[in-house]
Amino acid sequence: MIKKALAILLTLTLVFTAFGCGKKEEAQEVRPKPVIYYNPLTGKGGYKKEDLNKRPIAVVVENSPEARPQWGISTPDIIVEGEVEGGITRMLWLYGNANRLPEKVGPTRSARPSFVKFSKFFDAVYIHWGGSHSKDGYTGGYETIAIEGVDDLDGMAGGALFTRDTTRNVSSEHTGVVLGDKLNEVLKSSEIRTKVDKDSVTKLPFRKKAKKISDNKADKVRVTFSSSTDTRKFKYNSEDKKYHTGDWEKDVKFDNLLILKSDTTYITTTYKDGYVTYLNYALDGGTAYYASKGYIRKIKWVNEDGKIKLTTQKGNAIKLNPGKTYIGLVSSNHSGSVKYSEVKTETTTETETKTE
Repeated sequence: MIKKALAILLTLTLVFTAFGCGKKEEAQEVRPKPVIYYNPLTGKGGYKKEDLNKRPIAVVVENSPEARPQWGISTPDIIVEGEVEGGITRMLWLYGNANRLPEKVGPTRSARPSFVKFSKFFDAVYIHWGGSHSKDGYTGGYETIAIEGVDDLDGMAGGALFTRDTTRNVSSEHTGVVLGDKLNEVLKSSEIRTKVDKDSVTKLPFRKKAKKISDNKADKVRVTFSSSTDTRKFKYNSEDKKYHTGDWEKDVKFDNLLILKSDTTYITTTYKDGYVTYLNYALDGGTAYYASKGYIRKIKWVNEDGKIKLTTQKGNAIKLNPGKTYIGLVSSNHSGSVKYSEVKTETTTETETKTE
């Protein structure tokens, strides 16, 4: 009986083995999730790991009619615009690092104090072509660079980074160009620090996914920098969910509009055979407006230890939707304003425009 039982057991074991029973389940290969690196100036993925700790780049670009459309106008991660003098505005184009510049950027123009200080919010290398000088109680762009300890590259010094594009048949001040593919080698030869100072750089807070920011519709947004300037006009496109402007003679689009109000000071100095009136922004915080995905909300901005902090009106931190941002610097004491309105899609007419 024992022999017969053992034979049956052996037979059953062979059968189970043949059909795979009794075998340990093979361990499945576990693949790690791909690591996503985010652009610190846009909050969007697709960034390179080796670029994460590099310093942003800030390029001064002019905005006169002769300069439009500016070379590379659609490429910055952030465009900052504000008044400089004589009722004209100028721009500061911010890039996450030197590798993000296109082949050609410009027309590049001279340094102004407010833009030098704004670039410092992001620990950026400041690129310009010339600059204003101190005179009659006014502290110039060059002197502000020295006072603030900002690393800069100046087209007036020449070098491989700068050239002129004369194809537009305009005067020379509208022809200065930065050659983006030369920037890394110039930074190296100039011995300028390329690693970002994490303790002094503004870290814009971004959501991973965009969401509605308020109940206030803003299909059209108009930014007036002061009573002396023109107005920057944006229109929301519900198809790509971005704000568009054609004011630079090219369609340029943004995911976010961030309008920062600041007290301003006008300073008149002698210049050549006449006078010039410069404008300086206090850049110490105040009321702000944030528009994204067709809606707008009133918020606050703070200069906290040399870094920009965005909060609700009650002081709670907020986050931006990922994407490119336009930052407009508006005078809070010289009639700067933000106007927005909702377009009724069924009639093409607008609701009452709200002014802030």
